Amino acid sequence: MKKKLIIIFGCIVAILLLATIIGPRLILTADRQEVVAAEYNYSEVFFDEYEDVRNHFLLTAEKLMAENENSDLYSHVINKNEDLYIDTLYLPSKTDQTNLIVLTTGVHGIEGYIGSVMLDVFWEEIYPQIDKENTGVLVIANVNPYGMKYHRRYNENNVDLNRNFILDWNSFDMAVNKDYPKVDKFLGPQKRMKNALWHEAGFYTSMVGQVATKGVDAISNALLGGQYEFPEGVYYGGAGDEKSTTYVKDVFEWTLEDSNYENVVHIDVHSGYGPRYSMVIFNSAYETMNEAETKALFGYDNVISYDSEAFYPTTGDTTDFYYRLWEKMGSKATLFSTCFEFGTIGDSFLDSIISMKYTIEENQNHWYPSKNKIMNEIVKERYQELFYPTEKEWREKAVEDFAAACNGVLNAKLISE
Repeated sequence: MKKKLIIIFGCIVAILLLATIIGPRLILTADRQEVVAAEYNYSEVFFDEYEDVRNHFLLTAEKLMAENENSDLYSHVINKNEDLYIDTLYLPSKTDQTNLIVLTTGVHGIEGYIGSVMLDVFWEEIYPQIDKENTGVLVIANVNPYGMKYHRRYNENNVDLNRNFILDWNSFDMAVNKDYPKVDKFLGPQKRMKNALWHEAGFYTSMVGQVATKGVDAISNALLGGQYEFPEGVYYGGAGDEKSTTYVKDVFEWTLEDSNYENVVHIDVHSGYGPRYSMVIFNSAYETMNEAETKALFGYDNVISYDSEAFYPTTGDTTDFYYRLWEKMGSKATLFSTCFEFGTIGDSFLDSIISMKYTIEENQNHWYPSKNKIMNEIVKERYQELFYPTEKEWREKAVEDFAAACNGVLNAKLISE
């Protein structure tokens, strides 16, 4: 009997050891990004490093400026020692200052890679059709260069810049997110991740406990709205304007007054939310068009507006700020500001859990780096998938959707002479 118990115990130990050794490798294999195809639409500009993105933008800007009089290129310093800059290209209209198209990319650093590609799509497929006599273009590229360089959503201070565009910090309630403190320990674990298999088991066990005690809504509200009390937490909006935010705010103010354009159309490019293989036009809470009206006007089906079931309010994002600034200034210009969001993981309940998990893991590994090589690789692969998938089908569909949505928005919103 004792011999049988020893054998059983030995088998259990052996199974656990095998699971501990093999399990993480199986997880990594499952999570590895698809090998990038050799050739596909715009494949030559799907870059993987910030330096390549920036160099390409500057070369493109030079060519465009050679064809446009009075154009301007300005590189705003974020960190000179690390060569971190926000690059701004302005191509003014030739005669009448009627329309100004404003494009922003890389507000969430890692999302700047897909934003960079979409700028190429804009120059190749949209810009040639624009009436340059009455329409100018202003591009603010790589708003969060630190996040791009280090493949993070957040900036050098762990600030989510799309929660940092607060109109008035003096009157702003820093405790606006009432749910985040309830789940802070779950969303911001203060420990190193070790073996990937046991980490998976621990995460889902903890999540079940959080759902049971705090509820799904509390977790969802804590994540999406932004928070201002936990500097090491996810979606941290900061305690004041970041360098990037100050600069972009000044540029937005210029577009609404000193630029003298009658009509401003702004598109902010993002990725990570929504159904996979689909780009969503995500309107600001301050935009009065409802979902049906937006779809009809733009001729584009994937839309989220204030009345959409999938709509969620945020605090401190660029599009909301633009509208509030416009109202505060009493600008005579008309304004339409929206977000183009490329879905990656998906929009099912399970997909939202996976997205949350990847977000938590990346931030945890930033503050408490794992000493486990496989765990580090898993976190990296997952974060890439969350914002910049390598799959050929996804990338080609992203290009297709951007062109269609951009044409729809500009055809409807630009004033023609």
